[in-house]
Amino acid sequence: MYNMQNNVTSIGNTQTGHHFWIGRFSNGIDYFAGQTFKPPKNGSLKSIRIFPEMIVGETDALVSVFEFDEQTHEWKDKKGECHLMLDNKMEKKWVSFDMNNISLEGSKQYAFKISCNHDGVMAIAECDWQQKNIYKDGEQWIGSSENPKGRFHRNFDLAFIAELEN
Repeated sequence: MYNMQNNVTSIGNTQTGHHFWIGRFSNGIDYFAGQTFKPPKNGSLKSIRIFPEMIVGETDALVSVFEFDEQTHEWKDKKGECHLMLDNKMEKKWVSFDMNNISLEGSKQYAFKISCNHDGVMAIAECDWQQKNIYKDGEQWIGSSENPKGRFHRNFDLAFIAELEN
């Protein structure tokens, strides 16, 4: 999805279906998620929005943005990050992480990771699995403290919106 309005381009997918749980669970394992994306042109990343289906407890959610090597699936230089305290009042609403105008190049691939600190956990929305490869410029990533390299999924994505100012 690309949507251009008032010099701001939105990319991503807003359709929700399933969800993936992130945070530290009673088994002692931390679970993380992320998404790769490619801006359509050079610009400043204003925000990344995610859709928490459920939030249990209060959590300090962290979204970190990296340059990403699409061929090797390697996370490169960290471009920026944003912390946001979340609780169950923010369930089933788009939550915006201010990315402070991170400079992105349209010729490069990027990725963001989402993690939770403290005792809270949240289920973040994924796109409906019945609709294959809606956002062709990205892949969903899931990882854990036991598997920090994680794995990538080409045919479904997180529900997200990245807003870039051109």
